[in-house]
Amino acid sequence: MEEQQELIMNVGGKEEEEGGQPRPSSWRKNCDQTEGPKPEPEIEEHRIDIIVEISDKVKNWIGSVGNAKQRTPSQNPWPSIPKVPALMLRKTTSKDFKKFYEPRVISFGPYHHGKPHLRSGENIKPLCARAFLAASSQSIEDVYKKIKSNIEAVRKCYDRRPTNKYDDKTLAWMMLMDGCFILQFILSEEGDTKVLREHQLSCVLGDLFLLENQLPFGVLQLFFETADIPSMKDKITKFVLSTIRGLDEKTSASKMQLKEPAHLLDLLRSALLGGDKKISRKPKVQEKQEAYAHGCCRKWMKSLSKKKSSSHVNWQSFRHIRELKAAGIHLQPSGTNFLTDISFESHFFYGYLKLPFLVIDDSTKPRFLNLVAYEMCPDAPEDYTVTSFLCFLVDLIDHRDDVKELRSKKILCNLLGSDKEVAQIFNETTDGLIDMDVYKDVKDDIQKHYDKRVNTWIAQALHDHFSSPWTIMAFIAAVFIIILAVVQTYFAILGN
Repeated sequence: MEEQQELIMNVGGKEEEEGGQPRPSSWRKNCDQTEGPKPEPEIEEHRIDIIVEISDKVKNWIGSVGNAKQRTPSQNPWPSIPKVPALMLRKTTSKDFKKFYEPRVISFGPYHHGKPHLRSGENIKPLCARAFLAASSQSIEDVYKKIKSNIEAVRKCYDRRPTNKYDDKTLAWMMLMDGCFILQFILSEEGDTKVLREHQLSCVLGDLFLLENQLPFGVLQLFFETADIPSMKDKITKFVLSTIRGLDEKTSASKMQLKEPAHLLDLLRSALLGGDKKISRKPKVQEKQEAYAHGCCRKWMKSLSKKKSSSHVNWQSFRHIRELKAAGIHLQPSGTNFLTDISFESHFFYGYLKLPFLVIDDSTKPRFLNLVAYEMCPDAPEDYTVTSFLCFLVDLIDHRDDVKELRSKKILCNLLGSDKEVAQIFNETTDGLIDMDVYKDVKDDIQKHYDKRVNTWIAQALHDHFSSPWTIMAFIAAVFIIILAVVQTYFAILGN
């Protein structure tokens, strides 16, 4: 009991002597000064181990991440041929864009093989295969063995689901028939006229340049690497160049320096861009890109914000060709069909925007849509030049009068018949696309010229009052009358 009472009293804060008498407070202060700070009591740590069990479903997720990392560095010698991205398969109230990516007459590869409306095309393939093998002096057994030995590389070029339903033999035979048809179609100037009618020829020509209807170029090389056909690769390039309407006849593959293509659609894209020809960039833009890549974007933005003239870089105020024309910016043909040949020159209160020549027909929309879809794929070139070119044209074309101006300057040839339909094609093709600003330098130069108000006012006055020969003649007559009046007044005063 006494020990318990002493414990309770100490807890209550009273300090007593051994005899029960309380000690003076001065003693406590001296004791605190001599003894120093008391060590803090040790706190016992308690750790609770929580065991989380990973279910089989989560293990599958973890395994898929590991497999994805292993599949990223592809060891396949041939580039892949993916399906069209879901973004491009959009639907509107009036049109379904899916039809622009599907073959109409004949299929190549596993994506559209066996569809009911393409059965007539399958009946044509054996005839073309016999003709090509006879022209190239090859046996069908030897060609089949070469394809069969590379069948794993062929499978890796396509998505798994469409190819899994075909065994190696069936897939190899499919590549044999499709490859022979393509090469025989290219060898003949107008296709195999014995089995194809005129309307079918144009449809097959369109089917050759669909993204989901491609064969790897490496597969085509298996056909003609030992064939008795000289310079087959050059003939393929010449054939692709011939499909670009309005292309200068003097333009050749050797001048463009085309690289090894992934497939025919990639070869068409390279031809439209002029081969390895790149859009000229200013050193300042390159420095900005390098600064951004090295994490110096903040420093550059601070220095840029101090300049008053930097506002034009962030946005553009011009909308279409009619506005540019009113501001003194005139259109001129660049002299080629290459989409990279776009430039702008500023001369006092006049400017000249040079654009490549384009032919618009029924094949324009599906070709551009498939080229844009190809640029969105992982294995495609990363410059997005075709996408940016279309976005640049949409900035210029807003009305049929803009198309009319392009026609009057010999920049655009409209084979559709309606200027409104041409404007609609470019607007529908670029709907939902993001401009990667490949032509940013050209846009900035146009905006700089557009921001010069004095030049714009002078050009606007000339456009409003001297746009026709009659107004010019009236102005000259008025000036002449004023000069005569001044001369007459002068001599009258001098005579007096």
